[in-house]
Amino acid sequence: MRAFLLVLVIVLLGPACSRERKGPSEPPRAPVRVAFSEVATVPIELSAIGTVEPSASVALRPRVTGLVTAVKFQEGADVAEGDVLFLLDKRPFEVALREAESNLERSRTQAANAAAEAERYEELARAGVATRQDAEQRRAEARAAAAEVDAFRAATVTRRLDLEYTTIRAPITGRTGSILMREGNLVRANETVLVEIVRLAPAFVSFAIPEASVPTLQQAMASSSGPLPVSAAAAPSGDAGAPSNGEHGTLSFIDSTIDRATGTLRLRATFENTSRTLWPGQFVQATVRLGVQEGAVVIPSEALQTGPSGTFVFVVGADETAEMRPVQARERVAGGRIIVQSGLSGGERVVTDGQLRIRPGAKVTIVGEGPGIRAGAATPGQEAR
Repeated sequence: MRAFLLVLVIVLLGPACSRERKGPSEPPRAPVRVAFSEVATVPIELSAIGTVEPSASVALRPRVTGLVTAVKFQEGADVAEGDVLFLLDKRPFEVALREAESNLERSRTQAANAAAEAERYEELARAGVATRQDAEQRRAEARAAAAEVDAFRAATVTRRLDLEYTTIRAPITGRTGSILMREGNLVRANETVLVEIVRLAPAFVSFAIPEASVPTLQQAMASSSGPLPVSAAAAPSGDAGAPSNGEHGTLSFIDSTIDRATGTLRLRATFENTSRTLWPGQFVQATVRLGVQEGAVVIPSEALQTGPSGTFVFVVGADETAEMRPVQARERVAGGRIIVQSGLSGGERVVTDGQLRIRPGAKVTIVGEGPGIRAGAATPGQEAR
């Protein structure tokens, strides 16, 4: 019986002693992607989504009331300044002009008679036949007649202008929109919009930069010998770096105040737009080239994290241990990279994906390096999130 109890105790205590000797198991490693920080010469740029605006826009209105008799252009066509666009019915204005010219001619005849009468009474007054009062009265009548001539002359000029306004010309060179009034429509002076014309070349691009970037912009402007260059291309769907191609222009306007509602400063660039790649209302990526920095430490933008104490990155050492490293970041540059001002040197491995699974000081499993996973390094199901 004693032997049986001894064997039973040994059997029960054996596994427990074995577990105590093995100790706790190692926690699973977090799968991460990494990239190497680089030391490179990079352009310093400010990028933002902007809107294309025409350099001039006109809502064409008639200057006289009349009936549209002809439309002399195709909607959506390019027109030059001075081209005839619309014709209004001239007949009422021709009649008004002839009436004004007749009134002017009659007033001239009356003024000539009044002047002759004033001269005759002046001679009679000197001869003592007429009184000085009669001579003065005739002279006043002559001056009134001359003033009436001036009034009718001005009326004639007005009627002639009205007749000219029946031919409506393009005030600027640009592209027309939809024709809003066609033949047979009665249009009112200074009210009815006939067509809108926009000038496409040159074109403006308006965009806004954060308030924190204003000192960098001011430094670049102070050190530049001319306007800062700006590029614009179709807004990218993913990468926030500078466009690979597009129109090139110059910074032409900086707003006088920062918008307190958004904390941004409005800028505007001018582009020649001779190829008509920029279209009014289009969203584009505007990039201001501030300069070039040599020997800058750059990392992918995905590696930069923000915490309660500021910005940081996870650095993976040679023993695959993750370290949380505080850094000071600067501007975003081409290729979706960010300049690191301090806290990091070139050639260090930083985590670009999987940061949420990392505990500082814990070991990780590297499943990919560089901008993408190397061939055969991991299956799609192993990608870090």
